[in-house]
Amino acid sequence: MITCRDLCFRYGEKTVLDYFNLTLPEEGITALSGPSGCGKTTLLRLIGGLQRADSGEILGVSPNEIAFLFQEDRLLPWRRVQQHITDVLPRNRRGEAGRWLAFAELEGEAKSLPGELSGGMARRLALARCAALGGKYLLLDEPFAGVDAERAVRMLQRLRDMGTPVLLASHQAQILAQADWVIKLDGPPLRVCSD
Repeated sequence: MITCRDLCFRYGEKTVLDYFNLTLPEEGITALSGPSGCGKTTLLRLIGGLQRADSGEILGVSPNEIAFLFQEDRLLPWRRVQQHITDVLPRNRRGEAGRWLAFAELEGEAKSLPGELSGGMARRLALARCAALGGKYLLLDEPFAGVDAERAVRMLQRLRDMGTPVLLASHQAQILAQADWVIKLDGPPLRVCSD
């Protein structure tokens, strides 16, 4: 279980979190929902250890147990689709690359370069790479941006079938509808909505 206790964080003069508290479910898919700029990405980055809170603590997980998907795809333009998967797999698991291409519905694109993919395909590749990397938790920032709704729902089910707890931020109604829990947020400063 991940618990955020009295988290405070500022960007310059802007207070993003002010004694923020939240306990997250231990399993399933939890979605963070809220307007752009309310602090969802900052919260994910703090939980993932990519930024440090000014004060407060995060209990129940360490950064080396997390696979993080950024809002940007962060694909290497010189690496082929399949290489993006094998690059994160240990040597004894590289034979699984085809499984992860199927996860992202990219089976026919193994030899393509990122520049040859559509935006939605690139996003699916970034998500497959993150899922293949694995960890105790998956933190996903807008994982289905640019992905058509039906495909996104299928991929979300595949994430659920993995059995790894997922915390994601999304604006997409169809993703929120499929999540096991939705935490509605507002801000800044970030706060959980009671309704």
